[in-house]
Amino acid sequence: MPTLLSPSISTLIALESAFDTPARNLTKSRGKNIHRYVSAKMGKRITVESFLECAACYHFDFEPSIVRFCSQPIRFSYCLNGKAHTYVPDFLVQFDTGEYTLYEVKSDKESSKAEFECEWEAKVQGALELGLELELVTEEEVLDEVIFRNLKLLHRYASRDNLNHFHQTLINTLKLNGTQTAKSLGLHLGLNERQIFPFLCDLLSRNLLQTSLETPLSLESEFKLVCYV
Repeated sequence: MPTLLSPSISTLIALESAFDTPARNLTKSRGKNIHRYVSAKMGKRITVESFLECAACYHFDFEPSIVRFCSQPIRFSYCLNGKAHTYVPDFLVQFDTGEYTLYEVKSDKESSKAEFECEWEAKVQGALELGLELELVTEEEVLDEVIFRNLKLLHRYASRDNLNHFHQTLINTLKLNGTQTAKSLGLHLGLNERQIFPFLCDLLSRNLLQTSLETPLSLESEFKLVCYV
């Protein structure tokens, strides 16, 4: 794989601008199903043009290593069969390392088309010439049934309010005792399943707690403290 160049100053300026000004303004049209995802991480609505892209937002929103993300970020050129084309990826993500990555979200049907592979390779090359990686997000990754359901729970209970007494008590309990199940934490606070999960999910959404999202969240799920200042 070729060595990735560093983005130029003009590219970095365009990337920074993308978080406030998208390269494409998405509006309703025939064949397009516009969705508006309310991002806990970004504190605003992210407009996308498919359910699959909306589902991807949940993953970007609650991935701890992602600092921020936006849709329809930049427009760049690529060459296919000797002709120049322009392209706008679905998402731009910035990681906690400071690095940027572009993402395209495709359904299984779209990515299996005969012409997709050549076109995709050309787009990847166009991104590399800007010093950026362009990665494909598949339908299988985005719509994993268990993970997606858990992410929707985090989104449902995510809050930007200050931590309250119950949050602080959960954090202090984990600081003193280490990893605990939701059941044991609920007993400690005198809260049942319906009452404890909003607080746990909120803390998970803030990346203050950690648990496995690959199994359904339940009273037997184990939670541990990531960090707390």
